Amino acid sequence: MKKSNRLSLLIFLFLIIAIFYPLLIMLIKVEWSTFPELLASDGFKSAFNNSLLVTSIATILSVGIAYLLAYTLNRTQIEHRAILKVFLTLPMLIPSISHGLGLINLFGANGIISSYFGFDIIGEPGIILGSILYSFPVAFLMLDDGFNYIDNTMYDSAKVLGMNKWETFKNVTMCYMKKPLLSSIFAVFTLIFTDYGVPLAVGGKFITLPVFLYKEVIGLLDFSRGTMIGLFLLIPAFISFLFDNFSKDYSFGEFSKDFKITKNKTRDAVLTIFIYLIITFIFLIIGSFIFYAFIDNVTLNRVFSLKHFEYVLSNNLGMYVFNSVLIAVLVSIIGTIIAYATAYYTARIKGNISKIAHILTIVSLAIPGIVLGLSYTITFHNSFIYNTYLILIIVNIVHFIASPYLMAYNALQKVNPNYEVVAKTCHIKPLRIIFDVIIPCTKKTIREMFAYFFVNSMITISAVAFLFNTKTMPLSLMINQYEGNLMLGEAAIVSLVILAFNIIVKGSVYLINRKEHRRMMYANNI
Repeated sequence: MKKSNRLSLLIFLFLIIAIFYPLLIMLIKVEWSTFPELLASDGFKSAFNNSLLVTSIATILSVGIAYLLAYTLNRTQIEHRAILKVFLTLPMLIPSISHGLGLINLFGANGIISSYFGFDIIGEPGIILGSILYSFPVAFLMLDDGFNYIDNTMYDSAKVLGMNKWETFKNVTMCYMKKPLLSSIFAVFTLIFTDYGVPLAVGGKFITLPVFLYKEVIGLLDFSRGTMIGLFLLIPAFISFLFDNFSKDYSFGEFSKDFKITKNKTRDAVLTIFIYLIITFIFLIIGSFIFYAFIDNVTLNRVFSLKHFEYVLSNNLGMYVFNSVLIAVLVSIIGTIIAYATAYYTARIKGNISKIAHILTIVSLAIPGIVLGLSYTITFHNSFIYNTYLILIIVNIVHFIASPYLMAYNALQKVNPNYEVVAKTCHIKPLRIIFDVIIPCTKKTIREMFAYFFVNSMITISAVAFLFNTKTMPLSLMINQYEGNLMLGEAAIVSLVILAFNIIVKGSVYLINRKEHRRMMYANNI
């Protein structure tokens, strides 16, 4: 058997066993006779309607905010764009439940701010605000990238044709931004609809569908009922997957990247204030963690104290940090290898099997973490890997593989396609070309893949919520426990620890990429 065929077989087997086998077993074990009863239950109806309500509102607001932020960085004369972009993506470095926790710290019944004004955002307002905070960076990055692929020469054509600003926006900007905008809407809707971190922390008695599923499985151990609820969480994700892969995109090719920004002091001032208000709010959330971590008791005794640190340290913090870092590092290394090998096969070894492998890999985008975790629980509950590091590593790889795979796939398609042909002609082993030529050409992408796996493995809660025991529990799940016991100072400390590790990894990758870019620029100028 040829090496390429062996590689395709291994990739195919991994994707089938790790993604589709658990989902199939989950569906087989469902007691479908109880499905009508579930649909008729008041709890399900209420949770489903609640999810639709808060998700719809939060999606509209989140994407609207993201578009204004992306527009500000790309179409105004604002300064310090690079650092502002970093600040705007900080919410992606902490678990979704931490956003809910931050809102409780600020605007809960005894919050830092709400205690002075006598209001409480627990319930619908809290879920909507937390969901916006959690999701807008995703939409922002998609829309910010979309602005880079607008053919800016079309604006000159519009001016020659006498189009006004509205006509230019409608016929030029939206022509290219239509798919990124719709993609961000679907992505954000799916993200919010399937998230249970924010609603669990700040929802109160307002129950959403993921929280309803979580309580059915964890509280009642009803896996069959949980599976049926999980199927409803698959619907928006599957629609989003179909749209993203089959809708037409006008932003192709290499376009002129230089956009002449017209002077408009009023526009720039308003949007600059807007972007700094958003960043201020992000830092207020992070600042609330620091405040709660070092204050004895927010309601009764606002004095400096280290008692929360002492409690967390005495409660095996080191072990949970070790668990999370170990899992994140192994997921990053193994996941990057698998994603890169799969992308190499699908991007550079053409054939029907490679097309199937491509589809199988990106299908994982349509599986919410809580559904994936539930399927692994049902499938492997009595196996030797259940409650071990191994199952936590595998589920994280499967949960997050699609995005790093697409990074590698796009990068490998840009590498000269004739390298393998030349190697074969010169009798050079394929592995030598891969390690000596292709991997060095895509080093930046590989580092970004590693960072993506690491950050998301550190912050995930939904995918691993059913798969751990006391010895393998990741750090992020400590936030659930502390928040549930109203130990907000301890939960804040855990959030800050996760944020610190993610900043270190993301910052290291950024600095390495920047140093390499400068070295290349220097070499080109010699």
